[in-house]
Amino acid sequence: MPNIKKIEQVDQVVKKLTEAKSAALIQYQGLNAGDISQLRADIKEVGGSMEVVKNSLISRALAKIGIKLPQTLTGPTGIAYCNDDEVASLKEIDKVNKAKEVTSFKYGIYDKKLLSVDELKAFLSLPSKSALISQLLGGLVNPLQRLAYALRYNQTQLALTLKALSEKK
Repeated sequence: MPNIKKIEQVDQVVKKLTEAKSAALIQYQGLNAGDISQLRADIKEVGGSMEVVKNSLISRALAKIGIKLPQTLTGPTGIAYCNDDEVASLKEIDKVNKAKEVTSFKYGIYDKKLLSVDELKAFLSLPSKSALISQLLGGLVNPLQRLAYALRYNQTQLALTLKALSEKK
């Protein structure tokens, strides 16, 4: 019989998963306490959070939001929530993956859908929200700069021609 504490934990995980823009289930085995606290701080800095939850509670929480895991979770599992940007927290985990080669993704969750590791890696290749905004602004400014240059070009050429004529006389 489930106790009230576990039911509350499942409800908290469900709430965090539904509020998050995306999430990932990660295996953090091999990281020491300092590395885990640094990873949590990095994730918090980019607007996310990370917690360690028992595998059975994760499975129950996912079932409550309609996600069925293809296989049961094994080993220590953490959940990284992306609250502000869909990929920022996951990119922080990926940095640790590349540097330490110990953490690994188990599954990703986006738009109440389960993502495999390959789909999650493709998701990580997307630029962050701030990078997309800067690309958009750059794309909007560039034509305006070209238009201003084109309008000034004829005036500049006329001024240079008049200057050359005055110097010649």
